[in-house]
Amino acid sequence: MKKTISIFISLAILLSFLVVPITTKATQPATISLQDLIQSLQEQIQALLQQVLELQEQLTSLKQAEGEVKEMAKEIKTTLQLTKRLWRGMTNEDVELLQEVLATDPEVYPEGLITGYFGPLTERAVKKFQKKMGVEEVGSVGPKTLAKINELLIEGAGSSGKVPPGLLIAPGIRKKIGYVPEPPAGQVLPPGISEKLDGTATSTDEEEEDEIAPVISNVTATSTAATSTRITWTTDEEADSKVWYDTVTPLIIATSTPSISSAVFVTSHDLSLADLTASTTYYYLAVSADEVGNTATSTENSFTTLAE
Repeated sequence: MKKTISIFISLAILLSFLVVPITTKATQPATISLQDLIQSLQEQIQALLQQVLELQEQLTSLKQAEGEVKEMAKEIKTTLQLTKRLWRGMTNEDVELLQEVLATDPEVYPEGLITGYFGPLTERAVKKFQKKMGVEEVGSVGPKTLAKINELLIEGAGSSGKVPPGLLIAPGIRKKIGYVPEPPAGQVLPPGISEKLDGTATSTDEEEEDEIAPVISNVTATSTAATSTRITWTTDEEADSKVWYDTVTPLIIATSTPSISSAVFVTSHDLSLADLTASTTYYYLAVSADEVGNTATSTENSFTTLAE
């Protein structure tokens, strides 16, 4: 482009030197004609120069816009990531983002509710997602599930800087990236997202907070020996495990009461008691609390250790 400009300018200078004023009446018409031609060429050169300047300004604007797009794409990739472990009972923006990711697949999360509360519907959707991704179906979001979700988000953005349309229209993501994208023409939105965008979602659409304690069943003392035994039981939802035990009845729970516990959330519970006294009757309580803290305690049971 600079070369073209130089050629035009050189041509104008050359023509100006070629003009030789002729003052005789016989040659005056030819001189005027040549001057008009030169003036016309100079005007065209000026017009071309103006167009070049305008093109340069447009090119600068395009480069600036390209830089902004790349920066925005980078920001989107950084923003749209889950970093925290999530489980049933939690309420925060990360849960909202999780629900928006799940809601892009109607087979995984057909309800499509974007509430920010990790309730039973979200837990069921997470298990479906984990099954689809080949991850252990635990219903909570740990490192492996986080990696799979973030992989989808990052790959969705890709080198083009575009995020999957189903994610862009989600309310929480719109808030994170700072603008309101429109859903593509013909895209069918999950009901939760659609209603939220339309402003028609009501409190009845939201998952209710979990206030129900686990149900404990099948409490058993097994493999009892002279100085040890195993206490097993089941719960209808994932919960932690704890056993209080002593040689007195009724069993009174206090800071001095012996106990053993596990913080792992499971439905099949199995704790081993050791250092017991032979030929002694022990009384015990099985206790389980779910991820929200709802706690259940079994009725008092007993076992008798074997003689040495």
